[in-house]
Amino acid sequence: MSILGRRIPVKVIAGLAVVMSLAALLPALSSTPAREITLVAQGMVFYLEGDPRTPNPTIEVQAGERVRVVLRNQDRGMTHDFVAPALEAFLKPLDWNESGETVFDVPAEPGTYEYFCRPHRLMMQGTIRVKARL
Repeated sequence: MSILGRRIPVKVIAGLAVVMSLAALLPALSSTPAREITLVAQGMVFYLEGDPRTPNPTIEVQAGERVRVVLRNQDRGMTHDFVAPALEAFLKPLDWNESGETVFDVPAEPGTYEYFCRPHRLMMQGTIRVKARL
């Protein structure tokens, strides 16, 4: 094969392609897996999956961890979303029986942040509490 009039062995080109592919995948391979938190929207409130008795729960996370919030909309006829603006976590509106997710990195400092459903903010809101890393 020739590039700019110079002959370059195919093995060299293949080797460069492999190195470039690995370099592109390195961030994905080395990133910390996200802890998954599943929320269910039902009855115009949020619930943690498996706990239908605690509406709009306080979600506790560790400083510096990566979190994936999965929202399942089980409110027939209603559209819900999930946003935590200070954490830059946004999820598009979901119709009944749809699911979606957002991933965000928790700040390094402890604190409390709000989350809510934009269309139903008065009823569907809670807090995310960031605890110091142990």
